[in-house]
Amino acid sequence: MDKLRALNYFLKVVETSNFTQAAKAFDVPVSSMSRRIKDLESELGVELFKRSTRVVRLTEQGSLYYDEVKEAIAALSHADELVSLQTKTPSGTLRITATPGYGETCLMPVLTRFRRQYPGITLDIQLTDQVSDLTGDQIDIAIRVGVEPQDRVVSRKLSDNNFVLVASPAYLNTHGTPLNVAQLSSHRSLYYRGPNAVFYWQANVNGEWRQLNNKANIISDHGGGIVKAAVEGDGIALLPKWGIEKQLSENKLQVINLSDTEVVISRGPETGIYLLYIKPKYQIQKVKVAVDFLIRELRII
Repeated sequence: MDKLRALNYFLKVVETSNFTQAAKAFDVPVSSMSRRIKDLESELGVELFKRSTRVVRLTEQGSLYYDEVKEAIAALSHADELVSLQTKTPSGTLRITATPGYGETCLMPVLTRFRRQYPGITLDIQLTDQVSDLTGDQIDIAIRVGVEPQDRVVSRKLSDNNFVLVASPAYLNTHGTPLNVAQLSSHRSLYYRGPNAVFYWQANVNGEWRQLNNKANIISDHGGGIVKAAVEGDGIALLPKWGIEKQLSENKLQVINLSDTEVVISRGPETGIYLLYIKPKYQIQKVKVAVDFLIRELRII
């Protein structure tokens, strides 16, 4: 049995929870993949998967095996790529994932310049709020919003993630500029919907946290749409400053400062924008040049 091929098949079935999709990824018949997994199970003397017509699930032994195998296979893949690319111009497929708002606004324009500088590198970009496991998934670089990670990845802070209240000059001329949280409550608001819930605004008033239940004029999961609506005068929005620098500089949006509180998106600790990668991959040329380039181009702290 080709043990390495069987292990790669095993990892892909776990990733997709589906033999058919896993077989398509390797362009092999489902029967061949199923047979390789059966051979692996026979060699180990355990059942790795519980199979049904609808879903494929890991057994308890399969889950333990997956945890041990995935990093070993990833390390082997890194070693192969590291050795093969050291004498070549940076090339190959570079997989980057980023949160949609930051990816559209900040990352994509920078990657256009990166492609001109490194034409041998193919970019595979995923803009998603789903968090990827850099040690297991085939992801080279992740850009995420949050607190500084404490796990085994290398994190490089690109910027703060400060939010500001903004509205268009036309909206403020028509409806007035709120001076405090009480006046803000009468204004039309534009809210962002995250993967799990609407991000309603929070404020610490006289030492007590409260959610501001302003009337929502628009709720959307598209950050660019919220920015556009604010520019067009549809209401007041709470937006990350990194996402509206252009609109602020062109006076299409104005910052609103309240006298009695600061409106925030979360009651938790302050967050930032972080570029993440695992240390062994930095030795691979395509990853090293990309990390160095993105930090140089995106870092604003």
